Amino acid sequence: MRSRQWLVIHVAAQTVLRALVLVILYAVFVNTGSLAADGIVTKRGTALATACERVGPLSRSGLGWYWQCEGKITWQDGKQGTSTFTGSDLTPSNKTEPAPVAWREIRNRGHQITVEKPRPFVTFGRLMVVPLFGLAVFGARIPGVPPLPTDERTEYRRKRRLQLWQPLMIPVGWGLLVAGGLATAAPAVIPGMAVVTLVVAYVALIVMWALSRNRARKGFPEPTLLSSDSQSACLAGGHFLRVLGGLGVIFGGILGFGNWLGVLGVVAIPLALVTFGQRLLLVTNRHRRQFDGTVGNSAAS
Repeated sequence: MRSRQWLVIHVAAQTVLRALVLVILYAVFVNTGSLAADGIVTKRGTALATACERVGPLSRSGLGWYWQCEGKITWQDGKQGTSTFTGSDLTPSNKTEPAPVAWREIRNRGHQITVEKPRPFVTFGRLMVVPLFGLAVFGARIPGVPPLPTDERTEYRRKRRLQLWQPLMIPVGWGLLVAGGLATAAPAVIPGMAVVTLVVAYVALIVMWALSRNRARKGFPEPTLLSSDSQSACLAGGHFLRVLGGLGVIFGGILGFGNWLGVLGVVAIPLALVTFGQRLLLVTNRHRRQFDGTVGNSAAS
């Protein structure tokens, strides 16, 4: 009976998680201007807000609080019309200050009327579609849902603490993806570096996805304890990665000083190197204590 209850809780939690991810995906896609950038502009005009209301926390604009306004449009040819503008594209200030708008013809999907304003994060929004949609389809493990028995939880934590790099793949992958995506909204500090960051990010997320699928089928593998020689090599590698990454962060910060979004595309990979280096040092010391028999089961604490 208890296992059935936990199964229901697990299914409910995954349903809520995936629905939330889809809402976040929609909000990111809309509010970065990815939808508004579609289509070919066939005419332009201006719009004045006639009535506005605050909507949220869930609306046509996605997750959050936004202005939704009815707008009266005057096209360049003198014709007039009305449209509803979401996502704070029009605000109460536009009752007296007209906003430029465009009529966009969308292939096989009719048309849309959008406010013409800078949308530097369009690329970022489009880059987030695939990983967020993948997260919505495959879900993710929610810590403690359902709760594991004490002995299983202790064993799980022990195995995870002894893994060298696997636990970092998800946070590093998402971090690189966000950093590289945001960097596309600013002038490049090093040409092409944001693209390299994005490629590495996708590789990291794909590797972690493959590992998680394998873990779901075969269970959490037992980490192999490092030999003395391997421990020495990992310690040396950890120190090297920290120094190399630290120098990269300093170089990128100096090179792009003031262009902070652009700097993200340069320092993201060096920061990942620092993170992996620190992880190598930390976990190698855990392996050393395990290998020497001085820790035993306390590795799960």
